[in-house]
Amino acid sequence: MRVGLVLAAGQSRRFGAEDKLLATLNGRPLCSYAFETVAALGLDRCFASVRSDAVAELALAVGLEVLRVEGQPQQSNSLRRGLKAAQDCGATQVLVTLADMPFVPTSHMADLFEMARHDAAASRFGDQRLPPAVFPASRFAELLALTGDQGAGHVIQALPEPQILTLPAQAFLDIDTVTDLEKLYREVKSPKITLK
Repeated sequence: MRVGLVLAAGQSRRFGAEDKLLATLNGRPLCSYAFETVAALGLDRCFASVRSDAVAELALAVGLEVLRVEGQPQQSNSLRRGLKAAQDCGATQVLVTLADMPFVPTSHMADLFEMARHDAAASRFGDQRLPPAVFPASRFAELLALTGDQGAGHVIQALPEPQILTLPAQAFLDIDTVTDLEKLYREVKSPKITLK
């Protein structure tokens, strides 16, 4: 059973008072892009780890199941909440992606599932390894033991090179600050960027 998990429970501290996942990008909430991409993969189950009611509504609108995250706003809490749900429903593979990366194509995520038949597979942009990543059930216990705000970072860093898939340049548009979003608006006007 293949499961998708969108991590959408951060507090966006660097973005300011506004919830960055609800910030407008080309007339739509930022997080809606990642939700729709995961929903389009045709997976057996799709979850979103959330804190906000408004973000939850956007996830539900495209068919994702909402998992409420309580406690400290740390990546490991959001990840553990989603992995526990995936484990409980008998998942054999889990795709973990971030709600603030709007332009990762479905083809990249599908390729990660193929690479992760025997071990985890993750993404790369330049020298940086990062989600989206796919983890097999054999990795769940290791990931469920994580604490703090690092998420699955150390697991991804330890993967062998053949398990790393390079992201298309336009896909690496991670929004952490208002400046990032303003830069993205400029990029969107370029023919290199295609909005879904």
